[in-house]
Amino acid sequence: MLTSEAAGKIATDDGWLSFTPPSFQQAVLQRCLLQRYKAGQTIYNLGDPPGGMFGLVSGAVGVSVAPGERGPYFGHLARPGTWFGEAAAITRQPRRVGLTATRKAELLHLPLSKIDEIVGHNPAAWRLFALVTLGHLDTAIGACDDLMQRDHVARCVAVLLRLAGCRRAAATPSPVSEIDLSQDDIATLANVARTTAGAVLRNLETAGHIEQAYRRIRILAPDALRAMLRD
Repeated sequence: MLTSEAAGKIATDDGWLSFTPPSFQQAVLQRCLLQRYKAGQTIYNLGDPPGGMFGLVSGAVGVSVAPGERGPYFGHLARPGTWFGEAAAITRQPRRVGLTATRKAELLHLPLSKIDEIVGHNPAAWRLFALVTLGHLDTAIGACDDLMQRDHVARCVAVLLRLAGCRRAAATPSPVSEIDLSQDDIATLANVARTTAGAVLRNLETAGHIEQAYRRIRILAPDALRAMLRD
């Protein structure tokens, strides 16, 4: 289990808070509560009343969406450094997504009253909170672009890389990443049949690019997978 200090370091080393001034980071972290969730436990549901923000510092969280006639279903898998809940905090409208821990997870919770407190002292802080939405928009645009690939193998590979948090090459080599989703989930996210997703995953495993277990996929060779999208 993380200490509050260790959780704060993770939150400021990667993701939204790392792009904000130190004074704002301190204002946020001083008001956060460290909360722990079991695998399968709901953090909040789509349509819930507005509330505070949550920052993931360990584990993984599945993001449920229902933008049209279908759903809800998992639309993304969040990794440490990701924050949620800013839209409801800014608009005071119901939650637009749902969050569920896919494994043991620890999250920093910034209550709505504390967000108001920060903004009360510094009204310009709203611009910094809005950076969270910009990050989500970048993820959504990237996902839309990937899903426009006509080749079903490329779509599946792009989805795997996005879920693993290594869609783009980083300055340092990507560590082995795990995805806590089933073949059915991957098929839905890549817009292919389950049998097609299963065949693609088996071929990638045979090639040594991934390793499969029950509701878990390990990404072993992100560089090789990214190369498949360039070929």
